[in-house]
Amino acid sequence: MNGSRVSQPLLRHCLAFAIPALLLVLSACAPGRHMIAIDTRPSLTTKSDTAMLVIVRTTIAYGGYGINNYLDGKLIGQTQGKCYFMTEVRPGTHYLMSRADNIDTARLTFEAGRIYFLQQGIYPGWNAAARFSPMTPDEAKMEIQEASYLVYDAQMPGSDLSVKDYDKAKDAFEKENREDPTLHKDILDYRGYKPGK
Repeated sequence: MNGSRVSQPLLRHCLAFAIPALLLVLSACAPGRHMIAIDTRPSLTTKSDTAMLVIVRTTIAYGGYGINNYLDGKLIGQTQGKCYFMTEVRPGTHYLMSRADNIDTARLTFEAGRIYFLQQGIYPGWNAAARFSPMTPDEAKMEIQEASYLVYDAQMPGSDLSVKDYDKAKDAFEKENREDPTLHKDILDYRGYKPGK
């Protein structure tokens, strides 16, 4: 009798931690609200007049936490769990942003016929912060073998960044770059890859 009174609170305590952990694992590879999981994976190629951007989230950490990604303020996709998505980009200089508990910004110059692989790293702390970093084709191909492939659901579109948030993130990126030119050097120097090379 005494032993059962001790085990009941212990059981409730364990369930309080086990249930959220189970939900996190089950949702780790689920697509976000604006994405559809597709079994057939496209080839990693691009058209001659556009560039291809591939964003790869390589970890299930914070798997149920959806991160919206924007190109020049327009929503292009959401990552959730270990997954990746692809989007065509017109040539030229563009600002890529992701919104987690921070807004991470990358300025990239896209060239037609090239593929740009970016890892979306998640850095836990008091909050979940995201950061883009360049990947080689071999790194990307290895990671996406075990990742879910997602496509943006045009029937369930999400909201774009507000002009205010976009301008604020863009200005902050450029200010950081002026103050410390080495801070974003990996992104600013990244030129992508020609398919098959």
